[in-house]
Amino acid sequence: MAARGIYLIGFSGTGKSTVAQLVAAQLGWTAYDIDRMIVEHSGVDIPAIFAREGEAGFRERETAALRDISGAGMFVAATGGGLPLREENRELMGRMGWVIALEGRPETLHARIERHRQMEAPDAIRPLLDTESPLEHIRALKQRRQPVYALADWTVHTDRLSPQQVADEIVRAVAILQEL
Repeated sequence: MAARGIYLIGFSGTGKSTVAQLVAAQLGWTAYDIDRMIVEHSGVDIPAIFAREGEAGFRERETAALRDISGAGMFVAATGGGLPLREENRELMGRMGWVIALEGRPETLHARIERHRQMEAPDAIRPLLDTESPLEHIRALKQRRQPVYALADWTVHTDRLSPQQVADEIVRAVAILQEL
Protein backbone atom coordinates (compact mmCIF):
# COMPACT_ATOMS: atom_id res chain seq x y z
CA MET A 1 0.00 0.00 0.00
CA ALA A 2 1.13 3.52 -0.76
CA ALA A 3 2.21 5.89 2.01
CA ARG A 4 -1.13 7.62 2.38
CA GLY A 5 -3.22 7.89 5.49
CA ILE A 6 -6.68 6.45 5.92
CA TYR A 7 -9.23 8.82 7.44
CA LEU A 8 -12.40 7.28 8.84
CA ILE A 9 -15.34 9.66 8.84
CA GLY A 10 -18.97 9.17 9.79
CA PHE A 11 -21.50 9.75 12.50
CA SER A 12 -21.00 8.81 16.14
CA GLY A 13 -21.64 5.13 16.71
CA THR A 14 -20.39 3.88 13.35
CA GLY A 15 -17.33 2.34 15.00
CA LYS A 16 -14.57 4.64 13.76
CA SER A 17 -12.39 4.37 16.89
CA THR A 18 -12.61 0.59 17.16
CA VAL A 19 -12.18 0.00 13.44
CA ALA A 20 -9.19 2.38 13.18
CA GLN A 21 -7.34 0.21 15.69
CA LEU A 22 -8.20 -2.98 13.77
CA VAL A 23 -7.21 -1.58 10.36
CA ALA A 24 -3.95 -0.17 11.72
CA ALA A 25 -3.08 -3.50 13.34
CA GLN A 26 -3.86 -5.36 10.13
CA LEU A 27 -1.65 -3.04 8.04
CA GLY A 28 1.08 -2.48 10.63
CA TRP A 29 0.33 1.25 10.63
CA THR A 30 -0.24 3.76 13.45
CA ALA A 31 -3.77 4.40 14.68
CA TYR A 32 -4.94 7.83 15.82
CA ASP A 33 -8.19 8.83 17.46
CA ILE A 34 -8.61 12.56 17.06
CA ASP A 35 -11.10 12.92 19.93
CA ARG A 36 -8.71 11.09 22.27
CA MET A 37 -5.82 13.24 21.09
CA ILE A 38 -7.81 16.37 21.93
CA VAL A 39 -8.67 15.08 25.41
CA GLU A 40 -5.07 14.03 26.11
CA HIS A 41 -3.65 17.34 24.89
CA SER A 42 -6.17 19.54 26.72
CA GLY A 43 -6.39 17.50 29.92
CA VAL A 44 -10.20 17.81 30.00
CA ASP A 45 -13.02 15.84 28.43
CA ILE A 46 -14.96 16.88 25.35
CA PRO A 47 -18.09 18.07 27.22
CA ALA A 48 -15.84 20.40 29.26
CA ILE A 49 -14.29 21.77 26.06
CA PHE A 50 -17.77 22.36 24.61
CA ALA A 51 -18.88 24.08 27.82
CA ARG A 52 -15.78 26.29 27.96
CA GLU A 53 -15.14 27.00 24.27
CA GLY A 54 -18.34 26.02 22.49
CA GLU A 55 -18.51 23.88 19.38
CA ALA A 56 -16.37 26.38 17.44
CA GLY A 57 -13.49 26.00 19.89
CA PHE A 58 -13.72 22.23 19.75
CA ARG A 59 -13.72 22.29 15.93
CA GLU A 60 -10.54 24.40 15.99
CA ARG A 61 -8.91 21.75 18.17
CA GLU A 62 -10.04 19.03 15.73
CA THR A 63 -8.47 20.84 12.80
CA ALA A 64 -5.20 21.32 14.68
CA ALA A 65 -5.06 17.61 15.59
CA LEU A 66 -5.84 16.66 11.99
CA ARG A 67 -2.94 18.79 10.77
CA ASP A 68 -0.63 17.22 13.36
CA ILE A 69 -1.22 13.66 12.15
CA SER A 70 -1.60 14.25 8.43
CA GLY A 71 2.10 14.28 7.72
CA ALA A 72 2.74 11.21 9.85
CA GLY A 73 3.20 8.69 7.05
CA MET A 74 1.11 5.57 7.09
CA PHE A 75 -1.72 5.86 9.60
CA VAL A 76 -5.39 5.24 10.20
CA ALA A 77 -7.30 8.10 11.84
CA ALA A 78 -10.68 7.97 13.53
CA THR A 79 -12.12 11.46 13.10
CA GLY A 80 -14.93 13.09 15.01
CA GLY A 81 -18.32 13.01 13.32
CA GLY A 82 -18.27 16.74 12.60
CA LEU A 83 -14.65 17.05 11.47
CA PRO A 84 -15.33 16.69 7.72
CA LEU A 85 -17.87 19.53 7.81
CA ARG A 86 -15.03 22.03 7.44
CA GLU A 87 -13.85 22.39 3.87
CA GLU A 88 -10.22 22.85 4.94
CA ASN A 89 -10.37 19.48 6.73
CA ARG A 90 -11.86 17.74 3.70
CA GLU A 91 -9.20 19.23 1.44
CA LEU A 92 -6.37 18.15 3.75
CA MET A 93 -7.73 14.61 4.07
CA GLY A 94 -8.21 14.37 0.31
CA ARG A 95 -4.61 15.42 -0.34
CA MET A 96 -3.03 13.25 2.33
CA GLY A 97 -5.02 10.05 2.24
CA TRP A 98 -8.08 8.00 1.52
CA VAL A 99 -11.34 9.11 3.10
CA ILE A 100 -13.55 6.19 4.09
CA ALA A 101 -17.05 6.89 5.41
CA LEU A 102 -18.61 4.51 7.89
CA GLU A 103 -22.38 4.56 7.61
CA GLY A 104 -25.21 3.33 9.79
CA ARG A 105 -28.95 3.75 10.20
CA PRO A 106 -29.97 6.25 12.92
CA GLU A 107 -31.62 3.50 14.98
CA THR A 108 -28.47 1.38 14.88
CA LEU A 109 -26.27 4.34 15.82
CA HIS A 110 -28.54 5.35 18.69
CA ALA A 111 -28.51 1.80 20.07
CA ARG A 112 -24.71 1.58 19.82
CA ILE A 113 -24.19 4.96 21.47
CA GLU A 114 -26.52 4.04 24.33
CA ARG A 115 -24.90 0.61 24.78
CA HIS A 116 -21.43 2.18 24.88
CA ARG A 117 -22.56 4.80 27.35
CA GLN A 118 -24.19 2.25 29.65
CA MET A 119 -21.49 -0.43 29.46
CA GLU A 120 -18.26 1.48 29.16
CA ALA A 121 -18.82 5.11 30.04
CA PRO A 122 -22.01 5.71 32.05
CA ASP A 123 -21.08 9.35 32.61
CA ALA A 124 -20.10 9.99 28.99
CA ILE A 125 -22.27 12.54 27.30
CA ARG A 126 -21.84 13.41 23.67
CA PRO A 127 -22.50 17.14 23.69
CA LEU A 128 -24.39 17.23 20.41
CA LEU A 129 -26.60 14.28 21.48
CA ASP A 130 -27.42 15.57 24.98
CA THR A 131 -31.09 16.23 24.15
CA GLU A 132 -34.50 14.98 25.23
CA SER A 133 -34.91 13.06 21.98
CA PRO A 134 -31.47 11.79 20.94
CA LEU A 135 -32.77 9.52 18.15
CA GLU A 136 -34.56 12.42 16.47
CA HIS A 137 -31.48 14.58 16.92
CA ILE A 138 -29.32 11.84 15.34
CA ARG A 139 -31.70 11.73 12.37
CA ALA A 140 -31.57 15.50 11.92
CA LEU A 141 -27.78 15.76 12.31
CA LYS A 142 -27.17 12.83 9.97
CA GLN A 143 -29.42 14.38 7.36
CA ARG A 144 -27.44 17.64 7.51
CA ARG A 145 -24.06 15.87 7.45
CA GLN A 146 -24.87 13.22 4.84
CA PRO A 147 -23.89 15.33 1.81
CA VAL A 148 -20.39 15.74 3.29
CA TYR A 149 -20.07 12.06 4.23
CA ALA A 150 -21.09 11.20 0.65
CA LEU A 151 -17.92 12.89 -0.65
CA ALA A 152 -15.77 10.06 0.77
CA ASP A 153 -13.65 7.89 -1.50
CA TRP A 154 -15.50 4.80 -0.24
CA THR A 155 -18.43 4.04 2.07
CA VAL A 156 -18.87 1.00 4.29
CA HIS A 157 -22.31 0.27 5.72
CA THR A 158 -21.72 -0.99 9.25
CA ASP A 159 -25.22 -1.93 10.44
CA ARG A 160 -24.86 -5.68 9.98
CA LEU A 161 -21.08 -6.05 10.09
CA SER A 162 -18.75 -6.80 12.97
CA PRO A 163 -15.90 -4.36 13.57
CA GLN A 164 -13.48 -6.88 12.04
CA GLN A 165 -15.65 -7.21 8.92
CA VAL A 166 -15.69 -3.41 8.58
CA ALA A 167 -11.90 -3.33 8.96
CA ASP A 168 -11.49 -6.03 6.31
CA GLU A 169 -13.72 -4.05 3.94
CA ILE A 170 -11.63 -0.92 4.48
CA VAL A 171 -8.39 -2.75 3.70
CA ARG A 172 -10.01 -4.17 0.56
CA ALA A 173 -11.36 -0.74 -0.43
CA VAL A 174 -7.97 0.96 -0.08
CA ALA A 175 -6.34 -1.74 -2.20
CA ILE A 176 -8.94 -1.07 -4.93
CA LEU A 177 -8.59 2.72 -4.62
CA GLN A 178 -4.83 2.49 -5.08
CA GLU A 179 -5.32 0.73 -8.41
CA LEU A 180 -7.53 3.50 -9.81
